Amino acid sequence: MENDVPFFETHDDFFKAVNMPPSKYDGLYVDVLDKLWTHPSLEVPPFKHNSYAIKLLLKGEGVMRIGQWKQNLKAPAVFISPPNQIVSCEMADYNILEYTMIVSQEFVEKYLKSKHFISVFEYFQAEKSAPFVITDDEMTDLIKVFDYINDEYKAEEKSDSLEIMASAILIFYMKIKRLYNQYSLENEPENNEAKKIDSLSNRFLTLLHEDSQNVENVDYNISYFASKLAVHPNYLSSKLKSETGKTAKEHLDTKLIHSAKTLLQQTDFSVKEIAFKLNFKESAHFVNFFKKQTAETPNEFRKAY
Repeated sequence: MENDVPFFETHDDFFKAVNMPPSKYDGLYVDVLDKLWTHPSLEVPPFKHNSYAIKLLLKGEGVMRIGQWKQNLKAPAVFISPPNQIVSCEMADYNILEYTMIVSQEFVEKYLKSKHFISVFEYFQAEKSAPFVITDDEMTDLIKVFDYINDEYKAEEKSDSLEIMASAILIFYMKIKRLYNQYSLENEPENNEAKKIDSLSNRFLTLLHEDSQNVENVDYNISYFASKLAVHPNYLSSKLKSETGKTAKEHLDTKLIHSAKTLLQQTDFSVKEIAFKLNFKESAHFVNFFKKQTAETPNEFRKAY
């Protein structure tokens, strides 16, 4: 069952589960780690959280899984974990050094105040959160900003501490974005028109990713999203096509395939169980949909990974 994958809705839920002290600030966690929270095990079993997380891997290597992505990463590397995605890893040895930053949705809304957060920092969209390797010099540049945030985080709290850290976090995210655009496996040619995303398109993308928390409850139906956004389905699809390069259906299909690949790769659910969780009435319909989108059957995909 999907519920067999632990879901940590808050930072406190996670810290209690792994016997760690609570975060100093609500919705913000910054730390330098030299071992996994499952130590002495080198494996972190699949789990989900409800925050925006970035890890800088300075030492170590291993198999990293986030959603549908599975990569054998070796430091220096960047690991991005959006909310509500299944995450797991298997490290090669104990020589590990990670710089970790985790922020909640509430922190984003209250302090980062980015009007179109999920569109500006698109690497936090589930199907785009591929981890990537960078150079030593690029990692050094990221560490400078991280260290500034970490020093402020550890210092005595002042009235403007959160605002100062929030400003630095935005710079950190922008530097990650620059590297993501350079290295991401899914990076596409820059399309300036498609980047001009208005509030409707951003609201759709935000709604789509928020509704992914419980994939088996998502109604992958254009009318459902159009109704929640108070627009006609045809207008929504046309607006998305002109501003993102994809119709509403293409966005929904992409999200559905990501959810399917995640469950195939990171769980032992049968194809029939996955089809049911993704609201397919018949497993055959799911198999046909998956093959049409990926040119392989769900079992072929699972065996390859």
